[in-house]
Amino acid sequence: MVISVRVLAAEGDMAGININGKECMLKAGVAYGTKGRNQAAEAGMPKADMAGINIKAVKANLAPTKTDTVPPPAGGQAVNANTPPAKTDTIAPKAKGQATAPAGGLLIRPATIEFRLANGQTSVGKVLITNHLPVKKQFTIYINDFDRDTVGAHIYSPPGSTHHSCAKWVSMDKSFLEVEPGQTVELPVKITAPPDSAATAEMKWAMLFLETTQEQVVEDAKGMKTKVHNRMRVGIHLYQTPPSFTERDVQILDFKLPTDSARTCNLVCENTGKMQIEVNSYLELSNVSTNERTKVDFPQFPMFPGQKRVLSFHIPQSLPKGKYSIIGVVDAGSDIPLAAVQENIEF
Repeated sequence: MVISVRVLAAEGDMAGININGKECMLKAGVAYGTKGRNQAAEAGMPKADMAGINIKAVKANLAPTKTDTVPPPAGGQAVNANTPPAKTDTIAPKAKGQATAPAGGLLIRPATIEFRLANGQTSVGKVLITNHLPVKKQFTIYINDFDRDTVGAHIYSPPGSTHHSCAKWVSMDKSFLEVEPGQTVELPVKITAPPDSAATAEMKWAMLFLETTQEQVVEDAKGMKTKVHNRMRVGIHLYQTPPSFTERDVQILDFKLPTDSARTCNLVCENTGKMQIEVNSYLELSNVSTNERTKVDFPQFPMFPGQKRVLSFHIPQSLPKGKYSIIGVVDAGSDIPLAAVQENIEF
């Protein structure tokens, strides 16, 4: 990876770098003062470190966010099957992937339905439920709001309780369905954007659930019989993005070096655009003495607009002792500038 940098910025200003033809922005300024870090940005072209990035300090402006995890509810509010259809324009949605139920023999697809509606428009998606089991399956259908916390876990809440919810825009002709063995049932999902402009001023989303309960009688060695209810539910992501939205961007907010033997490095980033993005991130460590490089990848993950995410990288214990340059990179696609940060550390 060839990286060229020239730092001519004062503390707190932004300095541009180019990584493989992609423009990045780094902040010049005073680092945290942790052992092994540089204390101030140097004007002009500083000495290149062995990772090939000529930047001497990066000033971060946010500590890692505290993670609050709320367990998902046992159920949700059923969808109103009597919601009248709106007489509006109809736009075809985009479906992605498939959601396979935990129990073998059930196939529910797609995993995601994406809508691009302007004010007053309507679109109808569909969910297909295929039953390859030898028994009939019954499903209750309902919608919840949901969000993602700083480590990517889902937080569920009642429909319509969050400002980014589209749950109240969704209507279906049923809140309960049965699928016979060998049968495939189609569930239409209609969404209508309200006519007011405020409703389409931001991206909206919700989660559609299909939940089933199966009663099973279990007998132990002493002949005692117990009724067990096996509950299974599958979620389909519903995303509504106004068609005029094109702005996508991601920024690095903080970069914390390892402080203990666990060798955990935390990078905090934020989706500063208006659309959901799919993000790849990694660390590249370069031994200052040998120029040997080690890459640590983070699994790809989605980010809602305005969402902050804490990425914990575990640097291999097998990495030889010595002085290293660490580059943290956040990549949200070829059409979005890379976000990158660099620090030095000694193991």
